[in-house]
Amino acid sequence: MKEMISTYIPYLDLQPYNNRFAQQDLKTFKEIQATGKLIGGEWVSRFESAFASYCGASHCIGTANGLDALTIILKAEVALGNLPEMAKIAVPAHTYIATFLSILHAGMQPIPVDVEELNLTTQALRQLHQKYDAIIAVDIYGKLVGDEVYDYAREKSIPIYCDTAQSHGATNDKGLKSGNLARASAFSFYPTKNLGALGDAGAITTNDHELAITCRKIANYGRESRFVNNLVGVNSRLDTLQAGFLLNRLPQLDTDNQRRVEIAAYYLKHLQNSKVRLHSLDFLNNNVVHVFPVYVDQRKVFVDHLDSQGIGTSAHYEVPPHQQKALAHLNQLRFPVTEKLHRTEVSLPCHPLLTLEQMQRVVQVVNGY
Repeated sequence: MKEMISTYIPYLDLQPYNNRFAQQDLKTFKEIQATGKLIGGEWVSRFESAFASYCGASHCIGTANGLDALTIILKAEVALGNLPEMAKIAVPAHTYIATFLSILHAGMQPIPVDVEELNLTTQALRQLHQKYDAIIAVDIYGKLVGDEVYDYAREKSIPIYCDTAQSHGATNDKGLKSGNLARASAFSFYPTKNLGALGDAGAITTNDHELAITCRKIANYGRESRFVNNLVGVNSRLDTLQAGFLLNRLPQLDTDNQRRVEIAAYYLKHLQNSKVRLHSLDFLNNNVVHVFPVYVDQRKVFVDHLDSQGIGTSAHYEVPPHQQKALAHLNQLRFPVTEKLHRTEVSLPCHPLLTLEQMQRVVQVVNGY
């Protein structure tokens, strides 16, 4: 069917998305190849400095991916004595499984918490009867967790970290950016992210000097120096080429994010179908709209309708972490809001290259469902 529709609108086509940087990327590749320095080096340092500055954070540590970034933060906190081994971590049930996996890979226990609408809230934390040692907030779909959650953590002297894999560039009401709100934040630069590399890549940001040093050690085999390892580490370093490609894209991030917000605002204004539920206009606040979600009771029927009319979609996500076979020990838990979100969510095309004509077509097809 897709081949028969000449005006097919994919959910996201990375080829034209990255073609904007093709000449810069080729130049970067040649320059890095000429240096012979293919691990670490100046390009990684330049990106780490630029991204830390962009986030308003004191430190940025490049990693191989976002999952590693969050895992390394937790391992570093144990090494520093800030978290106990086998710590219990409060985490929103509404997230991608990687958030849970980072906790498990660090030898810790996830304590899932249901959400009220989309993100973790202080109300949900207050109602949590189990004891926990720390909190991992998640900026799901690009929307920042509310400042009150950070205030609550500070009030209770509970360490709080953030999975910022989807919120590159999001800013709170005080003008602080994602990556500068939690004790430490974990970014993914997977190619589909708002700031995406040409492969896997990630980073940690923090304002704590000692934590930054420890994270960098753990990410690089636990090395104190070339032949001295004083921590049990891993091999999770930001690739030099990816650092260069990310440097090419970082100056475009704010413009791209603004375009995403404009598209989301257009959808919220023009989508009008009683069978398709939307978030309120508050969804746009403190959000870089990595994902634009709508919710329908019959997801397959809705997706098939859009596909037959030449509109690509995605889902974020069909099965919540606590219902995954991989996490069988959590399968008995019930989180009604999270489960409904995962059961009914459909992601519409929402990326910087979407044209007005394409947006109008998406609205037309959705409203015709």
